Parts: sequence; structure tokens; C-alpha cells
Amino acid sequence: MNTSFYNKLSFAILIAGSLFLTSCGSSSGGGEEDVFEFKSSDLTNKYWYANPFLSSAYDRNDALIVYRFEGGGVLKKQEFSGRRDEVVGEWSLIDNLLVIKDESISSDDRQEWFIQDKSTNSYLKLNSSTGSREFYTDIDGINDVKADAYVVNELRLVNNAYESAYRLEYIVSGNSLSNVTVLPDASSSYQLEEFTNFKGEKAFQLSANDRFKYVNDFAGSQTIKFYIKLANKEQYKLEEQLYASDIKALSNFDITASHASGSSQVTVKWKAIDEDNIYYYVEILDKNANENAPKFRSARQSAVAGEEKEIVISSSTANELNLLSELTVGEDYFVKIIGFKYEDGIHADNSSNKEENIQAMTRFVLKGGQW
Repeated sequence: MNTSFYNKLSFAILIAGSLFLTSCGSSSGGGEEDVFEFKSSDLTNKYWYANPFLSSAYDRNDALIVYRFEGGGVLKKQEFSGRRDEVVGEWSLIDNLLVIKDESISSDDRQEWFIQDKSTNSYLKLNSSTGSREFYTDIDGINDVKADAYVVNELRLVNNAYESAYRLEYIVSGNSLSNVTVLPDASSSYQLEEFTNFKGEKAFQLSANDRFKYVNDFAGSQTIKFYIKLANKEQYKLEEQLYASDIKALSNFDITASHASGSSQVTVKWKAIDEDNIYYYVEILDKNANENAPKFRSARQSAVAGEEKEIVISSSTANELNLLSELTVGEDYFVKIIGFKYEDGIHADNSSNKEENIQAMTRFVLKGGQW
């Protein structure tokens, strides 16, 4: 027998077995346990949502938090109501310690969070000396929720004379919403009413009793809060910034509408207000002047300050909605002119979220005659 060959074979098997145990670890506990490490790549370039909701009170600091951690330590925060991103500070991650410096809270704010080992690239479990917080990369139920607050300046008839006056308006949309309350400040709140907007979406607005509360002066910038409740009973609070910029009022004396009975063509003329960066929509309303269900809505119209404007509405006119065929010949119809401006920092053409970030609006509705 060649004992030398078998000795060499046994030695080779012994070495291979040792290497296998070393690489895989021992089930008896002899190997070292893996150390949990959360990487920056698990965190960056995605939105993280946390819902610290406590109550429907205005003065509780419990609005939905949305962060985006970007390369180079750039921290962005999103105003979820209008999907507006803003650079608010810095962040860093070292040995599972996440440091957040959010200057939108205060200039010296520094939060230190320890990332727990249950965390994944879509879920963050954070602990600190002051408590815990959970972030998710998706929040089911409110993905389509949007909310906007804007100031309205329009003419109203007071003592047989038209006067300009201000009021606030709020629009919140989302298919899973069951209850919406707007909190303009710590001392007032309004339950919003459900309706279907011209896009067919479920939305909420002030009731008729609450909508037309005018003031002579616009108070300027303020933080508006929305308390929302979903059909599944989940509750959130959203914040919306109303800025200081207002708008001039449309003059009803400069608006005309002409239309031949039985025709589907209407010519509307108006004078743009004497202000730059104002855009317009022209709508045709039914005999009840139902503003929630226009029969026609033009494409957005631009204008130079003070310009004489004209639009000829027909089946071929560029539009966002055309249901003119639903109007009944011989019945009354109304024309509505809407002038509006976007919030600061919103680009009229390049911002995908511009329609959820209206800052100010003016409008006038007049009877156009019979269709």
C-alpha cells in the first residue's frame, strides 16, 4: 500500500475542511456575528416620510415630515402639500449615527439618531435620547393627496358700488380622504366639504357659509395647517406656506362676452390686470353658474400687464376641458375669468407641481346670455 499517497490525501481533506469552517462560521457559536451597518447608499436619493401626528390642534408640532438625503451631505425637506423641495441643512452618517441639521426648525438644530438594526433601504427605525421615530419610503393612502391655500382678491357689490376685498380659499384633493379640516391659525378651524373637481377627482373646499368671509386687508404670509383623516382611520397633519404676495382685482367693467344664439362659439374680451406674471383661465358655466363643474375651461392664457385680451371659444380652441355639447340651446350660460399667480419659486412652465402652488387669485363671473 502507498501510505504516502493516503497521508497526503487525508492532509488535503483536513485543510479543505478547515477553510470551509473558517469561511462559513461555526453553528456552535465559534464564529464572529455580522455587525449591522447602514450604508449611505441605503439612505440617499429617495424621499423618507415620518408621521408624528399627535392631535388635530394647530399648535402641536406634529406635521408630516418628508426628508431627502442627497449626496455631499445636502438635506432637503419637502412641503408635502404642494410637493415643494427646499434645501434646509446638512446630514451625515457615521457608524449608524445619523446626524440631521435642519435649519427650518432652528439655525442651531442638531438631531442625533441611532439607526436600529431593523432598518432597511425602505424603512428607518431611529432612536435618540429623546425618543424614537420611524421613516418609510412610501406612505400608502396619501400618495395622491395635495393641498393648497391661496388668497383671493375680487370685486363685490357694497352699497351699490364695487369694492375690492380679500378672502382665503383652500383646496385639498385625494381619493382616500374622508375628512379634512383647515387650521388657518391657533384660534380658528373650518371643516371642508367634499366635491368632485372638473378633473373628476375627489376634493374638499370651504362650505358656502364659510367661503365668502371677506376682509379689507391681506394679512400676509402665514403657515396654514390641514388635519386630514383617511378612510382607513389614519390621521395626518400637513403644513402649507402662504406667502406675502397678493394680487390686484379683475375689473368687471372690462369683461364682455358675445355669442350668437344656437352657436357653439363665444368671444370673450377682458383687460389683464396691471401686474406681471399673471395667467388666466376662461370658463363657460351652465345655467346655474356651477363653478365646480364648468362646461369649458381654456388652456392657460399668458398676458402682458394691462393687455387687452381676447379668446374665441369654439370646438377647436385649446382647452383643458370641453363639454360645450352638454349645454342646452336657449338656456342661460355664464362666463368666468380667473386670473392667478404662482407661489414664489414656482416656474410657470418648468415646475411640474405648479397647479398645487397657487399664491393668489382674482376672478369674476358674468352672465353671457342664452346659449
